[in-house]
Amino acid sequence: MKTILTALALILVLGGPALADDRLEVVCTVTDLGWLATEVGGDMVEVTVLCPGPRDPHFLPAKPSLARKLGRADLLCYTGLELEVGWLPVLMDKARNPRVRPGKPGDLDCSRALETILEVPTGTVSRAQGDVHPQGNPHYLLDPRNGVRVARLMAERMAALRPAQAAAFRRRADDLAAALATRIAAWHEQASSVAAHPLVIHTKQWEYLADWLGLDLMGAVENRPGISPSPRHVDQLVDQARSRGVHLLIAAPWNHLDVARKAADRMDATLIILPAAVQSLPTATDYITMFDVIVAELTRPTGD
Repeated sequence: MKTILTALALILVLGGPALADDRLEVVCTVTDLGWLATEVGGDMVEVTVLCPGPRDPHFLPAKPSLARKLGRADLLCYTGLELEVGWLPVLMDKARNPRVRPGKPGDLDCSRALETILEVPTGTVSRAQGDVHPQGNPHYLLDPRNGVRVARLMAERMAALRPAQAAAFRRRADDLAAALATRIAAWHEQASSVAAHPLVIHTKQWEYLADWLGLDLMGAVENRPGISPSPRHVDQLVDQARSRGVHLLIAAPWNHLDVARKAADRMDATLIILPAAVQSLPTATDYITMFDVIVAELTRPTGD
């Protein structure tokens, strides 16, 4: 009897932490989603991000190490709208994780949180148009209002997977929404002066930011995403930009910055590199500081 009791005690001691640690293993494709999942889940989740902040999320090598991370996931959060279409399906096949297969509770397409999807193409979509997303523009997290919507969607899915923590997930999503609401109003007010001036972007990915802040995006240097612009297009854009007094050209850290810089010089404009994702620049350490940096750069006096 003494031996049996000792064995049971060892089982309780060794098995206790594993039984108590019922944290959700959450894998997010991009850093913005990773930050939101961490804020909603707190110490009830373990979050892993597949695509580092400085990388263009359209292009990520489907490494076996990433498939192993995905293989451990209870919940997969991805941008959707085919942003990750070039690499996520490959990782899914390699991971062989039934919990996160399409249609399963662990599969979360975060674009389902959106009320409006911008730039859904009409008519036939072909590769000749560049990297056009047939389901619409996937860069919706550059509008922080969509970040709030995604956080609430995450909370509901986490609650479904861990009902005992449901109230805590929802409370954390509410707290995040309240904190962001104050910042969203302040950012919008701070950026109001920029709305009166036309801007040029290097490539199409800032449309949700422009829709939120009321920015006038006059045109894109790379008018067909992923395809080098023709000299004729750049010449026409430069002429239009100079005639309208464009002072800023916006690019992301992973854009062709040499091309963007030359175009800005010809326009007599300032090239500003904005964080297009959390951790895409060292100063954009989280989702909130990302917008702090974006608004500060947009409103910085030209020449500073």
